[in-house]
Amino acid sequence: MAVIWWPASTGNPAGLLVGSLVLAQRHRIRVGPLAATAMVVLGFLVGQILLGPITGLAAMILTGVGLWAIAIQIRSRRSLREADELAQLTNGLANQALVAPTVVEAVRQAAPLIPGRVGAAARVMGAECQTGGLVEAANRFAATIQRPVAEMLATVLAEAFRGGSQWVGLAGVLADEATEAAETARHFHRYAAALMPQIAVTVVMAVGMLAITGFAARDVGRWLASPVGQQLLLLLAVLTAALCARVLAPAWRMSR
Repeated sequence: MAVIWWPASTGNPAGLLVGSLVLAQRHRIRVGPLAATAMVVLGFLVGQILLGPITGLAAMILTGVGLWAIAIQIRSRRSLREADELAQLTNGLANQALVAPTVVEAVRQAAPLIPGRVGAAARVMGAECQTGGLVEAANRFAATIQRPVAEMLATVLAEAFRGGSQWVGLAGVLADEATEAAETARHFHRYAAALMPQIAVTVVMAVGMLAITGFAARDVGRWLASPVGQQLLLLLAVLTAALCARVLAPAWRMSR
């Protein structure tokens, strides 16, 4: 779990010290999917060494199911963190809209108070407002974060920069939307944090019980090592994956 979590996690502000945030995101090597692929291949190799290629395929399927559940929980945690950061940013902008003389100044005052990846992108946006334009910087911020609230924030900032008369009201509405989105992400994370580990542990326990039975009862172990036994293991793995996918697939879509 640590090997998968660390590369898949994002939000390290130190990455902003080397060039632009957008370029860093474009050229960042996605180590998480590579590590997950390596784990799935390792599961296949272990099953093949122990019993045969059919068992290796079954082990690969079950390893993929467990990693899928872990990945959903990781993405849910990251989504909740970024939703909270966006809520803090929009609330800060709503407060600054009441006192800041310009929209650019409001962004510059609100950005340093936000932690994490959203805060780092907001600080880049505030710095780019001086050298470029606020509209372009806001669009790059939305492209970096890639969340609906970030796109709404870019639209509001662009409208305010063009002289929109409802800047203060729009900032307040945006803050309310971001707070509601953060609460929705928090509710989903409670669901994911409770259910995803159960799925992973259930798969591990099922494999462990089969392995213990095969080692404890020699005749059962010999039958499981036979072609018919390996085919049964593959069938059980496919059925387990199909049952888990009914829960994991909707949760994966929601976590995105």
